[in-house]
Amino acid sequence: MSEGANKKLLGFWDLMSISLGQIIGTGVVVLTGISISMTGYGAPWAFIFALAIVAIPTICIAALGSAVPSTGGNYTYVRDLLGSKTSFFYLSLLIAGQVILASYAIGFAEYADAIIPGLNMKFIAAFIMVLCFLANLLGIKTAARFQSIMVLILVVSLVIYIFSGLGHIKDYSHYTNSVEIFPSGFAGFFAAAFLLRLSLIGSEFVSEFGGEMENPGKLIPLVMGLSLLMVVILYIGIAIVATGVLPLEEIQGKNLAATAQVVFSPTVYYAFIGGGIMISLVTSLNAIFAWCTRGLYMATEDGWLPMKLAAKNKYGTPYIFLTLFFIVGIGPILADLSLSYVAILGNAVGAIFGLFPVFALYNLASRNPEAYSNAPFKLPIWATKLLPLMAVVIYGYGIYSSLDFIGNTGWTMLAGYVAIILVYIHLRSPYVKALRTD
Repeated sequence: MSEGANKKLLGFWDLMSISLGQIIGTGVVVLTGISISMTGYGAPWAFIFALAIVAIPTICIAALGSAVPSTGGNYTYVRDLLGSKTSFFYLSLLIAGQVILASYAIGFAEYADAIIPGLNMKFIAAFIMVLCFLANLLGIKTAARFQSIMVLILVVSLVIYIFSGLGHIKDYSHYTNSVEIFPSGFAGFFAAAFLLRLSLIGSEFVSEFGGEMENPGKLIPLVMGLSLLMVVILYIGIAIVATGVLPLEEIQGKNLAATAQVVFSPTVYYAFIGGGIMISLVTSLNAIFAWCTRGLYMATEDGWLPMKLAAKNKYGTPYIFLTLFFIVGIGPILADLSLSYVAILGNAVGAIFGLFPVFALYNLASRNPEAYSNAPFKLPIWATKLLPLMAVVIYGYGIYSSLDFIGNTGWTMLAGYVAIILVYIHLRSPYVKALRTD
């Protein structure tokens, strides 16, 4: 009997566990208050709209993962299907997008202040960022079991929050009043939904198991769809409680602690904030530090970066790359940027670089016809052309709707960064080309 025959294939519940664990995180506890400040009572509806925004690019990545699984992730898709120069440009934007690291640390500080008012939140945020950086620098990474346990604790905490809060809501008419759903017009509503997409990404991770599951062509879209639907229902409940318990003006821009203090007893409140949310924020921050250097490693192997930058310390950690991400993450904290600004900026940059692997699907059938033909989860040719274009339109409008929130300074800095990267690519590409021909 072959090795493959002895290998246990992943079933429906295995994949649901993987997908839910990847989607459900701390994005919702950080982003809900920001979305309320953007669209008021439209926040629950914005989560539904966010599902529509996430669905198309997620399907694109799922199709790629099924066709060419476990070959290096999004960087490889971009390199092989869009070109080597484009892949390094994608990676450079991904690095800039990790300003989102600061949102977890700032969010932690804001929740800490909810428990112990008067804290120096800048110091707390910087301390947590440094702590996670040092933990990974020393080779100490969050165990998968601990991460899963924290996700479970967070989910249970949020479910209790929903059921405890629903009894405090007296008026549901706000959620059917178009004026209160779109206080800043459709542009503000779309910007909120576009931001909330960050709390829904992750289901595409199951596509990497295309060769290790039963009936992948059926299970991949089924698991992706059901897990996203379950999470959206959970998040809608959170948004209703967050907007319905207190007057809107008291919770705009605030985190979930404001309503939690009303719906919970003091003991449960402290357990909810400290035991559920704050620890989850730390584990999420630590998890990003654990994977963020992999793309740079691949770029080094391709010749885009000097090999010396990939040096590891005695703990096996690529300390130079890790330090780079630490600088990107702590910069917004030291600059006293607000949580909302960091989240919106990081989301906009993330949408820009996120389009690259999505658009790689456009070339899959022409550049790798064998992989396309043999994919367990295969889209029609027309869909591989249409869906990436639809994602460009959706993400493009999302980025456009974020222009006013980010302001000229943020976009000017990003434009300057892009210019520097383009010059570097131009100067480095002859070396990369020569390396490939050797």
